[in-house]
Amino acid sequence: MIVRRYLKQDLCAVARLEVRSFEIGPYDKEYLREVLENASSISYIAQISDKIVGYIVAMPLNSQEIDIESIATDPDFRKRSIGTRLIARIENESKSLGYRNIILEVRKENIEAISFYSRLGFNIKEFIVNYYEEYYRGSRDAYRMVKSLS
Repeated sequence: MIVRRYLKQDLCAVARLEVRSFEIGPYDKEYLREVLENASSISYIAQISDKIVGYIVAMPLNSQEIDIESIATDPDFRKRSIGTRLIARIENESKSLGYRNIILEVRKENIEAISFYSRLGFNIKEFIVNYYEEYYRGSRDAYRMVKSLS
């Protein structure tokens, strides 16, 4: 597996991956284009042979914090450290750019993702009521998680 920078020609594959990865509320292709191709974003692709099996995009919030806007791995390729490698790449670049914290939002009911992020050193910082537009397992609430890069 290689982790490389996102390229414009990856958009269609990333949009398909987004739909496969998120049963509720996947981002549409136009929104993905907006964040992935934003000059301020940091975006990486995980690829095995010619297949895109994961992606991550982070956007600066301010001079100190960067937000993981989205991360996804192909359901057929989970439990292979793809997400871990994508987050590590974002962490390394964010640290080199002078960011002090990485933050993300995760659905309150997504226990598997919360556990994954916790194992990587993220801590719950805030509970946000009705953060998401769509319900997932009866809730629209989220946790904001943060990891210090210092």
